[in-house]
Amino acid sequence: MNQKHIFCLILLFFVASVDICMVQNLEENHGSRQEHTVLSDSGQALETLRAFELPLKGYPKISITSPGKTPVADVLAYLFCQSGKKSELKQWNRQEQNAEPKMYENCLQAVKTLLSDARYFPVPVSSNDEAATVSYENSWQYKRTYGGTSGHEGCDIMADVQQRGYYPVISSSAGVVEKIGWLPKGGYRIGIRSPKGVYYYYAHLAEYEEGIVQGTQVKAGQLIGYMGDTGYSEIEGTTGNFPVHLHFGMYLNNAQGEEVSYNPYFLLRLLEKYKLTYEFTQPATSVSLRTQGTMDAGRYFSAVRTFCPDTGGTPYFSVDRAR
Repeated sequence: MNQKHIFCLILLFFVASVDICMVQNLEENHGSRQEHTVLSDSGQALETLRAFELPLKGYPKISITSPGKTPVADVLAYLFCQSGKKSELKQWNRQEQNAEPKMYENCLQAVKTLLSDARYFPVPVSSNDEAATVSYENSWQYKRTYGGTSGHEGCDIMADVQQRGYYPVISSSAGVVEKIGWLPKGGYRIGIRSPKGVYYYYAHLAEYEEGIVQGTQVKAGQLIGYMGDTGYSEIEGTTGNFPVHLHFGMYLNNAQGEEVSYNPYFLLRLLEKYKLTYEFTQPATSVSLRTQGTMDAGRYFSAVRTFCPDTGGTPYFSVDRAR
């Protein structure tokens, strides 16, 4: 065998070796990308999804009045990459949908459901009492200790006028009253299941609106009760363990039928534009909830209540698990 043949064989062997190495590297890198896609870690993906950090401005736009116009896939991508760039959101969608199609579809369906039914902020605005405002912050997973240490599963809407029964509470969505009554943590609570399956949880109420019982069909914006300070006791009717506020929770069952909580804070921020108004006088009060935003013209709810001042002043906590 002459030198030319030997050189050719060596060259062919070298090229073959390089090809094998390149294929191996590509396979390893491909496998690595598969292993490290965002949705491949289902536990971490669920925690990110539950935090539900929706875009409050910029792209993607969320439509409360017409959920079908919301680009749900881009909202899902935003939850994970927090980018307002359409190109980055679409790239994330392509990557995750190809890598984890089942997990991607489950997450996409959860986002679509959670954005489907909410229509109104759960506490109306006062038309005649400027002091009767509310405030709230993102307290998702803050430490709670009543009944054992756990993370806060909701958002506390605090009353600036500390009187139990002073603020009306309305249903954010249409639905059916699934649960009502006393809970040691939640006090007097109402749980409403929306048409798409979201369970909205209203806790620490002072009282319920007349006619609201288990099985009642309610409309979005319907008066269901009054903000209070009940709970944190095995004794029904206990008040004063924390300031007057509404604990608002949002739950959705997973594919296994297990109840999963989601952070309602960012949804509440979006619902700020959709509030009812009411007029209020004391002590015997005629509450007239009038139309605002997209509510049908002429629809209103009224009730008469006598209110008692709160005797609180203690540090507040709130229910850590809705039932």
